Formats: sequence, C-alpha cells, structure tokens
Amino acid sequence: MTTVLAVAMTGLGVSSANASDVTPNSECSGSGPDIAVSNVATTYVPGTFRAYGDGGATLTISAGQTSEVHSDVSTSGSVSVGSVIAQASVTAGVTLGESYSVTQSASGSYTVPDGLTGQYIELGAAGRSFTWSATTYNSGCVVTDQQSGSSVAPTNSPYFYKSW
Repeated sequence: MTTVLAVAMTGLGVSSANASDVTPNSECSGSGPDIAVSNVATTYVPGTFRAYGDGGATLTISAGQTSEVHSDVSTSGSVSVGSVIAQASVTAGVTLGESYSVTQSASGSYTVPDGLTGQYIELGAAGRSFTWSATTYNSGCVVTDQQSGSSVAPTNSPYFYKSW
C-alpha cells in the first residue's frame, strides 16, 4: 500500500505581484556577466614616450608631446575588457578607458642627479588599479563562467613620471 501525503502551503507571508511588477534579476536573465569591482586605488599608468639620460642630463617632455597609455585587463569568453572597465569607472567615480592618447599641455624638464645612469622621465596617465570578479549565469540561474583579476586602467589625464 502506498500513502501519498499532500501538503498545501498557503499564507506564508509572500506578497503577490503582477509579473510586470517584477524586475528580472540580472544574475538569472542570461543578459551578461555580473561584475564587482573593489580595492580601487590611484596609480600611475606608464606611457609609450620616455626620454633617457645619465647624471647631469636635462630630460624634457615638451608641450604637445603625446604618449599612448593602455589598460592591463585580461578577460575571455563572456566577459569583455570594456565591461570590466565600465564597472571600474562607476566604482572609482572617474572615466577609465582601454587606451588613450594623452597629450602634455605644458613643458617639463628635469635634470638627472649626478652619479645616476640610465634614468628616464616618462609621459603616462593618472589611472586606477582595482580587483574585479565577473560571474555569468544562464537563464536557469546556473553559473556558466567565472573570472577575476587585478587590473589597471588609465584616465585621459597626462602625468609625468621620473625614475629617480
């Protein structure tokens, strides 16, 4: 003999809502990764322009000099570099980019201290370092991809750096 027990669960305190009143949870919509950014800090992002010299040399970056700066964000699959940088921009409260061509607005010269060799000044950009994680779900709320990393992205604000 088989006994079947049926339990009706009513009055559990769940409020009713129309389907149109419910906002879909991005984690289960399959619409893209959920990206979290933390540990944001101001940092220098190196550029492609450098001037080298030894002790006593005067190194100059002239007004109008340009330099390319690039982010250091590695992703694959369903997570794009652009989506990570976009979330980092929101979290940091500044506009970050994958790459910029920054232009120096005023000249700057520095003299390498005596006794030093192989020194340089560089035109880069102010940027942000951060850690991130991204989780992608399918429409059934099953995790299909997880990624994370420590990255750097530049702003479009030029910044001098000297090696000594």
